Amino acid sequence: MMQSSDYLSFAYNFLRWIGVFQSSDSTKWTRLALNFYRLIIFIILTLLTILMLVQMFITTDLTLLARTIDIWTLFFSGLYKWLYMTAFNWEFSHLKFALTQLQTQGSMAYGRSADVFTADYLKQMRKISCWYLFSGFVAAFFISVNPLFTLNNDQSDFQYYNDPKSYPFICWIPFTLNENWMFLAIFACHIIASFLIAAIYLGIDIYFFGAIYAVGGQIKLLNTSLNNNENNLAQLENFSCSNQPSIFTEKQLMLCYSTLRECLKHHILALDYIKSISKLFSTLILMDYLHGITSLTFALFQLTISTSIAETITVICFICVSVWHQYLNNFFGEFIIQKQISVSTTLYNVPWWRCDKKIRQLVTLMILRSTKPTVVTGYYMYKLSYKSFISFVKALYTYYMVLKRVNIQDTNI
Repeated sequence: MMQSSDYLSFAYNFLRWIGVFQSSDSTKWTRLALNFYRLIIFIILTLLTILMLVQMFITTDLTLLARTIDIWTLFFSGLYKWLYMTAFNWEFSHLKFALTQLQTQGSMAYGRSADVFTADYLKQMRKISCWYLFSGFVAAFFISVNPLFTLNNDQSDFQYYNDPKSYPFICWIPFTLNENWMFLAIFACHIIASFLIAAIYLGIDIYFFGAIYAVGGQIKLLNTSLNNNENNLAQLENFSCSNQPSIFTEKQLMLCYSTLRECLKHHILALDYIKSISKLFSTLILMDYLHGITSLTFALFQLTISTSIAETITVICFICVSVWHQYLNNFFGEFIIQKQISVSTTLYNVPWWRCDKKIRQLVTLMILRSTKPTVVTGYYMYKLSYKSFISFVKALYTYYMVLKRVNIQDTNI
Protein backbone atom coordinates (compact mmCIF):
# COMPACT_ATOMS: atom_id res chain seq x y z
CA MET A 1 0.00 0.00 0.00
CA MET A 2 1.26 3.47 -0.90
CA GLN A 3 2.31 5.54 2.09
CA SER A 4 1.93 9.31 2.41
CA SER A 5 5.70 9.72 2.13
CA ASP A 6 5.58 8.14 -1.35
CA TYR A 7 3.54 11.07 -2.59
CA LEU A 8 6.19 13.50 -1.36
CA SER A 9 8.84 11.37 -3.07
CA PHE A 10 7.85 12.82 -6.45
CA ALA A 11 8.88 16.32 -5.36
CA TYR A 12 11.83 14.89 -3.41
CA ASN A 13 13.22 13.13 -6.49
CA PHE A 14 12.62 16.21 -8.62
CA LEU A 15 14.76 18.26 -6.22
CA ARG A 16 17.43 15.56 -6.35
CA TRP A 17 17.66 16.12 -10.12
CA ILE A 18 18.65 19.74 -9.51
CA GLY A 19 21.17 18.93 -6.79
CA VAL A 20 19.25 19.90 -3.64
CA PHE A 21 19.05 16.44 -2.07
CA GLN A 22 21.50 13.58 -2.21
CA SER A 23 21.00 9.85 -1.85
CA SER A 24 21.31 8.51 1.71
CA ASP A 25 23.48 5.60 0.53
CA SER A 26 25.72 7.65 -1.78
CA THR A 27 29.40 6.78 -2.11
CA LYS A 28 32.38 9.10 -2.01
CA TRP A 29 32.55 9.36 -5.81
CA THR A 30 28.81 9.97 -6.03
CA ARG A 31 29.10 12.85 -3.57
CA LEU A 32 32.01 14.32 -5.55
CA ALA A 33 29.99 14.13 -8.75
CA LEU A 34 27.02 15.75 -7.00
CA ASN A 35 29.17 18.59 -5.67
CA PHE A 36 30.60 19.16 -9.15
CA TYR A 37 27.06 19.22 -10.56
CA ARG A 38 26.02 21.70 -7.87
CA LEU A 39 29.04 23.86 -8.70
CA ILE A 40 28.02 24.05 -12.36
CA ILE A 41 24.48 25.09 -11.43
CA PHE A 42 25.82 27.69 -9.00
CA ILE A 43 28.22 29.17 -11.58
CA ILE A 44 25.58 29.44 -14.31
CA LEU A 45 22.95 31.06 -12.10
CA THR A 46 25.36 33.35 -10.25
CA LEU A 47 27.02 34.54 -13.45
CA LEU A 48 23.73 35.48 -15.09
CA THR A 49 22.49 37.12 -11.88
CA ILE A 50 25.60 39.32 -11.70
CA LEU A 51 25.48 40.21 -15.40
CA MET A 52 21.82 41.22 -15.11
CA LEU A 53 22.65 43.33 -12.07
CA VAL A 54 25.33 45.17 -14.06
CA GLN A 55 22.86 45.68 -16.91
CA MET A 56 20.40 47.28 -14.48
CA PHE A 57 22.95 49.99 -13.62
CA ILE A 58 24.08 50.78 -17.16
CA THR A 59 20.80 50.67 -19.10
CA THR A 60 18.99 53.89 -19.98
CA ASP A 61 15.98 52.27 -21.64
CA LEU A 62 13.03 52.02 -19.24
CA THR A 63 11.61 48.99 -21.05
CA LEU A 64 14.90 47.13 -20.73
CA LEU A 65 15.18 48.13 -17.08
CA ALA A 66 11.71 46.79 -16.26
CA ARG A 67 12.40 43.54 -18.12
CA THR A 68 15.77 43.12 -16.41
CA ILE A 69 14.36 43.69 -12.92
CA ASP A 70 11.62 41.10 -13.57
CA ILE A 71 14.07 38.33 -14.32
CA TRP A 72 16.85 39.47 -11.96
CA THR A 73 14.60 39.17 -8.91
CA LEU A 74 13.55 35.73 -10.14
CA PHE A 75 17.17 34.59 -10.45
CA PHE A 76 18.32 36.20 -7.21
CA SER A 77 15.50 34.74 -5.10
CA GLY A 78 15.71 31.36 -6.86
CA LEU A 79 19.47 31.15 -6.32
CA TYR A 80 19.03 32.05 -2.66
CA LYS A 81 16.32 29.40 -2.19
CA TRP A 82 18.45 26.76 -3.91
CA LEU A 83 21.49 27.58 -1.75
CA TYR A 84 19.39 27.61 1.42
CA MET A 85 17.76 24.25 0.74
CA THR A 86 21.08 22.73 -0.34
CA ALA A 87 22.78 23.95 2.84
CA PHE A 88 19.99 22.54 5.05
CA ASN A 89 19.11 19.58 2.84
CA TRP A 90 19.03 17.13 5.75
CA GLU A 91 16.43 19.19 7.65
CA PHE A 92 14.25 19.52 4.54
CA SER A 93 14.59 15.86 3.61
CA HIS A 94 13.50 14.94 7.14
CA LEU A 95 10.03 16.27 6.28
CA LYS A 96 9.63 13.38 3.86
CA PHE A 97 10.67 10.74 6.37
CA ALA A 98 8.67 12.29 9.24
CA LEU A 99 5.49 11.60 7.25
CA THR A 100 6.10 7.88 7.73
CA GLN A 101 6.05 8.30 11.51
CA LEU A 102 2.95 10.46 11.24
CA GLN A 103 1.20 7.90 9.05
CA THR A 104 2.17 5.07 11.43
CA GLN A 105 0.61 6.90 14.36
CA GLY A 106 -2.47 7.60 12.26
CA SER A 107 -2.84 3.88 11.66
CA MET A 108 -2.75 3.25 15.39
CA ALA A 109 -5.55 5.76 15.94
CA TYR A 110 -7.71 4.95 12.91
CA GLY A 111 -6.98 1.30 12.23
CA ARG A 112 -5.52 -0.81 9.46
CA SER A 113 -7.44 0.98 6.72
CA ALA A 114 -5.57 4.26 7.42
CA ASP A 115 -3.23 3.61 4.47
CA VAL A 116 -6.19 3.27 2.11
CA PHE A 117 -7.72 6.45 3.52
CA THR A 118 -4.49 8.38 3.02
CA ALA A 119 -3.93 7.05 -0.50
CA ASP A 120 -7.45 8.06 -1.55
CA TYR A 121 -7.07 11.50 -0.04
CA LEU A 122 -3.69 12.26 -1.62
CA LYS A 123 -4.47 10.79 -5.03
CA GLN A 124 -4.82 14.24 -6.63
CA MET A 125 -1.56 15.69 -5.30
CA ARG A 126 0.67 14.26 -8.02
CA LYS A 127 -1.70 15.52 -10.72
CA ILE A 128 -1.60 19.00 -9.21
CA SER A 129 2.19 18.87 -9.09
CA CYS A 130 2.48 17.73 -12.71
CA TRP A 131 0.18 20.45 -14.01
CA TYR A 132 1.98 23.06 -11.94
CA LEU A 133 5.32 21.94 -13.36
CA PHE A 134 3.89 21.97 -16.87
CA SER A 135 2.59 25.55 -16.56
CA GLY A 136 5.92 26.76 -15.18
CA PHE A 137 7.98 25.15 -17.93
CA VAL A 138 5.63 26.54 -20.59
CA ALA A 139 6.29 30.03 -19.25
CA ALA A 140 10.05 29.33 -19.24
CA PHE A 141 9.79 28.16 -22.86
CA PHE A 142 8.05 31.37 -23.96
CA ILE A 143 10.68 33.49 -22.20
CA SER A 144 13.44 31.50 -23.90
CA VAL A 145 12.09 31.72 -27.47
CA ASN A 146 10.76 35.28 -27.24
CA PRO A 147 13.90 36.89 -28.84
CA LEU A 148 13.52 34.64 -31.89
CA PHE A 149 10.20 36.34 -32.70
CA THR A 150 11.47 39.90 -32.21
CA LEU A 151 14.23 39.96 -34.82
CA ASN A 152 15.32 43.37 -36.12
CA ASN A 153 16.17 43.08 -39.82
CA ASP A 154 17.87 46.50 -39.79
CA GLN A 155 20.68 45.13 -37.64
CA SER A 156 23.82 43.55 -38.98
CA ASP A 157 24.99 40.22 -37.58
CA PHE A 158 27.59 41.99 -35.45
CA GLN A 159 24.99 44.34 -33.96
CA TYR A 160 22.55 41.50 -33.41
CA TYR A 161 25.11 39.34 -31.59
CA ASN A 162 26.06 42.16 -29.21
CA ASP A 163 22.54 43.43 -28.52
CA PRO A 164 21.31 42.26 -25.07
CA LYS A 165 17.74 42.16 -26.43
CA SER A 166 18.76 39.32 -28.75
CA TYR A 167 18.89 36.92 -25.78
CA PRO A 168 16.21 35.53 -23.45
CA PHE A 169 17.59 37.63 -20.56
CA ILE A 170 18.87 41.19 -20.67
CA CYS A 171 22.45 40.71 -19.50
CA TRP A 172 25.55 42.84 -19.83
CA ILE A 173 27.95 41.29 -22.36
CA PRO A 174 31.53 41.73 -21.07
CA PHE A 175 33.20 41.00 -24.41
CA THR A 176 32.54 41.53 -28.12
CA LEU A 177 30.89 38.72 -30.09
CA ASN A 178 32.02 38.24 -33.66
CA GLU A 179 31.09 34.67 -34.50
CA ASN A 180 27.78 32.87 -34.80
CA TRP A 181 28.94 30.00 -32.57
CA MET A 182 29.64 32.46 -29.75
CA PHE A 183 26.11 33.82 -30.05
CA LEU A 184 24.63 30.32 -30.05
CA ALA A 185 26.71 29.30 -27.03
CA ILE A 186 25.49 32.26 -24.96
CA PHE A 187 21.92 31.75 -26.15
CA ALA A 188 22.11 28.09 -25.10
CA CYS A 189 23.42 29.10 -21.66
CA HIS A 190 20.43 31.42 -21.27
CA ILE A 191 18.02 28.63 -22.17
CA ILE A 192 19.69 26.21 -19.73
CA ALA A 193 19.56 28.85 -16.98
CA SER A 194 15.91 29.54 -17.78
CA PHE A 195 14.87 25.94 -17.26
CA LEU A 196 17.18 25.57 -14.24
CA ILE A 197 15.66 28.52 -12.40
CA ALA A 198 12.16 27.33 -13.34
CA ALA A 199 12.97 23.84 -12.03
CA ILE A 200 14.27 25.29 -8.76
CA TYR A 201 11.18 27.38 -8.14
CA LEU A 202 8.71 24.72 -9.23
CA GLY A 203 10.49 21.91 -7.39
CA ILE A 204 10.62 23.79 -4.09
CA ASP A 205 6.97 24.74 -4.50
CA ILE A 206 5.66 21.23 -5.07
CA TYR A 207 7.73 19.97 -2.13
CA PHE A 208 6.21 22.67 0.08
CA PHE A 209 2.67 22.12 -1.22
CA GLY A 210 2.99 18.36 -0.96
CA ALA A 211 4.16 18.50 2.66
CA ILE A 212 1.22 20.71 3.66
CA TYR A 213 -1.29 18.64 1.72
CA ALA A 214 0.02 15.41 3.25
CA VAL A 215 -0.23 16.66 6.83
CA GLY A 216 -3.68 18.03 6.00
CA GLY A 217 -4.67 14.51 5.04
CA GLN A 218 -3.42 13.25 8.38
CA ILE A 219 -5.56 15.84 10.18
CA LYS A 220 -8.57 14.70 8.16
CA LEU A 221 -7.72 11.13 9.18
CA LEU A 222 -7.58 12.32 12.79
CA ASN A 223 -11.01 13.92 12.49
CA THR A 224 -12.42 10.70 11.06
CA SER A 225 -10.93 8.77 13.98
CA LEU A 226 -12.51 11.22 16.41
CA ASN A 227 -15.88 10.90 14.69
CA ASN A 228 -15.67 7.12 15.00
CA ASN A 229 -14.83 7.49 18.66
CA GLU A 230 -17.76 9.84 19.05
CA ASN A 231 -20.05 7.03 17.92
CA ASN A 232 -18.44 4.72 20.46
CA LEU A 233 -18.97 7.26 23.23
CA ALA A 234 -22.60 7.72 22.17
CA GLN A 235 -23.09 3.97 22.39
CA LEU A 236 -21.39 4.02 25.76
CA GLU A 237 -23.84 6.67 26.92
CA ASN A 238 -26.77 4.48 25.81
CA PHE A 239 -25.27 1.48 27.58
CA SER A 240 -24.88 3.46 30.79
CA CYS A 241 -28.59 4.37 30.67
CA SER A 242 -29.61 0.74 30.13
CA ASN A 243 -29.25 -2.41 32.20
CA GLN A 244 -26.12 -3.65 30.44
CA PRO A 245 -23.41 -5.20 32.62
CA SER A 246 -20.94 -2.69 34.08
CA ILE A 247 -18.01 -4.84 32.91
CA PHE A 248 -19.01 -4.22 29.30
CA THR A 249 -19.28 -0.48 29.96
CA GLU A 250 -15.82 -0.47 31.56
CA LYS A 251 -14.29 -2.21 28.55
CA GLN A 252 -15.89 0.29 26.20
CA LEU A 253 -14.61 3.14 28.33
CA MET A 254 -11.07 1.80 28.26
CA LEU A 255 -11.29 1.36 24.46
CA CYS A 256 -12.45 4.95 24.01
CA TYR A 257 -9.70 6.23 26.26
CA SER A 258 -7.07 4.22 24.41
CA THR A 259 -8.29 5.50 21.02
CA LEU A 260 -8.38 9.12 22.21
CA ARG A 261 -4.87 8.76 23.59
CA GLU A 262 -3.61 7.58 20.20
CA CYS A 263 -5.52 10.45 18.56
CA LEU A 264 -3.81 12.89 20.90
CA LYS A 265 -0.38 11.52 19.94
CA HIS A 266 -1.37 11.76 16.29
CA HIS A 267 -2.50 15.35 16.80
CA ILE A 268 0.75 16.32 18.54
CA LEU A 269 2.85 14.83 15.73
CA ALA A 270 0.77 16.66 13.11
CA LEU A 271 1.15 20.02 14.89
CA ASP A 272 4.89 19.47 15.33
CA TYR A 273 5.13 18.68 11.63
CA ILE A 274 3.34 21.93 10.73
CA LYS A 275 5.69 23.87 13.00
CA SER A 276 8.66 22.27 11.25
CA ILE A 277 7.26 23.33 7.87
CA SER A 278 6.74 26.88 9.11
CA LYS A 279 10.25 27.07 10.55
CA LEU A 280 12.08 25.62 7.54
CA PHE A 281 10.19 27.53 4.84
CA SER A 282 9.95 30.85 6.68
CA THR A 283 12.85 32.54 4.93
CA LEU A 284 11.83 31.07 1.55
CA ILE A 285 8.29 32.41 1.89
CA LEU A 286 9.61 35.89 2.70
CA MET A 287 11.89 35.74 -0.34
CA ASP A 288 8.91 34.65 -2.45
CA TYR A 289 6.90 37.64 -1.28
CA LEU A 290 9.68 40.16 -1.94
CA HIS A 291 10.35 38.66 -5.36
CA GLY A 292 6.64 38.56 -6.23
CA ILE A 293 5.84 42.15 -5.28
CA THR A 294 8.91 43.49 -7.10
CA SER A 295 8.88 41.44 -10.28
CA LEU A 296 5.11 41.61 -10.79
CA THR A 297 5.07 45.38 -10.34
CA PHE A 298 7.65 45.85 -13.10
CA ALA A 299 6.09 43.10 -15.22
CA LEU A 300 2.75 44.93 -15.20
CA PHE A 301 4.55 48.13 -16.08
CA GLN A 302 6.42 46.36 -18.87
CA LEU A 303 3.11 45.06 -20.18
CA THR A 304 1.75 48.61 -20.58
CA ILE A 305 4.77 49.85 -22.55
CA SER A 306 5.39 46.70 -24.58
CA THR A 307 5.25 47.16 -28.36
CA SER A 308 5.88 43.58 -29.50
CA ILE A 309 3.19 40.89 -29.58
CA ALA A 310 5.73 38.19 -28.69
CA GLU A 311 6.99 40.22 -25.74
CA THR A 312 3.42 40.85 -24.59
CA ILE A 313 2.63 37.12 -24.64
CA THR A 314 5.83 36.38 -22.73
CA VAL A 315 5.07 38.97 -20.06
CA ILE A 316 1.50 37.71 -19.70
CA CYS A 317 2.78 34.15 -19.19
CA PHE A 318 5.25 35.39 -16.59
CA ILE A 319 2.54 37.37 -14.75
CA CYS A 320 0.06 34.46 -14.80
CA VAL A 321 2.56 31.95 -13.42
CA SER A 322 3.82 34.40 -10.76
CA VAL A 323 0.30 35.27 -9.56
CA TRP A 324 -0.63 31.57 -9.62
CA HIS A 325 2.46 30.84 -7.52
CA GLN A 326 1.53 33.48 -4.94
CA TYR A 327 -2.07 32.27 -4.83
CA LEU A 328 -1.08 28.65 -4.24
CA ASN A 329 1.27 29.70 -1.44
CA ASN A 330 -1.61 31.44 0.32
CA PHE A 331 -4.12 28.74 -0.59
CA PHE A 332 -2.10 26.04 1.18
CA GLY A 333 -1.41 28.43 4.06
CA GLU A 334 -5.16 28.92 4.52
CA PHE A 335 -5.72 25.21 3.94
CA ILE A 336 -3.56 24.17 6.89
CA ILE A 337 -5.11 26.83 9.15
CA GLN A 338 -8.62 25.53 8.47
CA LYS A 339 -7.50 21.93 8.94
CA GLN A 340 -6.17 22.73 12.41
CA ILE A 341 -9.37 24.55 13.39
CA SER A 342 -11.45 21.62 12.15
CA VAL A 343 -10.06 19.44 14.97
CA SER A 344 -11.64 21.62 17.67
CA THR A 345 -14.93 21.62 15.73
CA THR A 346 -14.91 17.84 15.61
CA LEU A 347 -14.05 17.55 19.30
CA TYR A 348 -16.93 19.86 20.20
CA ASN A 349 -19.35 17.15 19.04
CA VAL A 350 -17.76 14.48 21.23
CA PRO A 351 -19.99 13.88 24.32
CA TRP A 352 -17.05 14.42 26.66
CA TRP A 353 -19.26 15.70 29.51
CA ARG A 354 -20.58 12.15 29.99
CA CYS A 355 -17.14 10.57 30.03
CA ASP A 356 -14.50 9.69 32.55
CA LYS A 357 -12.15 12.37 33.90
CA LYS A 358 -9.21 10.97 31.93
CA ILE A 359 -11.13 11.26 28.65
CA ARG A 360 -12.24 14.80 29.50
CA GLN A 361 -8.60 15.77 30.11
CA LEU A 362 -7.52 14.38 26.75
CA VAL A 363 -10.33 16.16 24.88
CA THR A 364 -9.61 19.44 26.69
CA LEU A 365 -5.93 19.22 25.83
CA MET A 366 -6.65 18.65 22.15
CA ILE A 367 -9.13 21.55 22.06
CA LEU A 368 -6.60 23.89 23.67
CA ARG A 369 -3.98 22.94 21.08
CA SER A 370 -6.46 23.59 18.25
CA THR A 371 -7.85 26.98 19.24
CA LYS A 372 -4.70 28.84 18.15
CA PRO A 373 -3.53 27.25 14.90
CA THR A 374 0.07 27.44 13.69
CA VAL A 375 0.29 29.89 10.79
CA VAL A 376 2.94 29.42 8.11
CA THR A 377 4.70 32.78 7.81
CA GLY A 378 7.70 34.50 6.29
CA TYR A 379 9.39 35.55 9.53
CA TYR A 380 6.01 36.91 10.76
CA MET A 381 6.20 39.60 8.06
CA TYR A 382 3.91 37.76 5.65
CA LYS A 383 1.33 35.20 6.77
CA LEU A 384 0.07 32.71 4.23
CA SER A 385 -3.72 33.07 4.05
CA TYR A 386 -6.45 34.33 1.75
CA LYS A 387 -6.40 37.66 3.53
CA SER A 388 -2.69 38.05 2.82
CA PHE A 389 -3.22 37.26 -0.87
CA ILE A 390 -5.85 40.00 -1.15
CA SER A 391 -3.47 42.42 0.57
CA PHE A 392 -0.73 41.32 -1.83
CA VAL A 393 -2.88 42.08 -4.89
CA LYS A 394 -3.86 45.50 -3.48
CA ALA A 395 -0.23 46.39 -2.77
CA LEU A 396 0.76 45.18 -6.23
CA TYR A 397 -1.80 47.44 -7.90
CA THR A 398 -0.74 50.40 -5.75
CA TYR A 399 2.96 50.03 -6.61
CA TYR A 400 2.13 49.57 -10.28
CA MET A 401 0.07 52.79 -10.38
CA VAL A 402 2.86 54.71 -8.65
CA LEU A 403 5.41 53.42 -11.17
CA LYS A 404 3.09 54.25 -14.07
CA ARG A 405 2.49 57.77 -12.79
CA VAL A 406 6.22 58.40 -12.39
CA ASN A 407 6.77 57.26 -15.96
CA ILE A 408 4.05 59.62 -17.26
CA GLN A 409 5.58 62.55 -15.38
CA ASP A 410 9.04 61.77 -16.78
CA THR A 411 7.62 61.50 -20.30
CA ASN A 412 5.88 64.90 -20.02
CA ILE A 413 9.10 66.51 -18.82
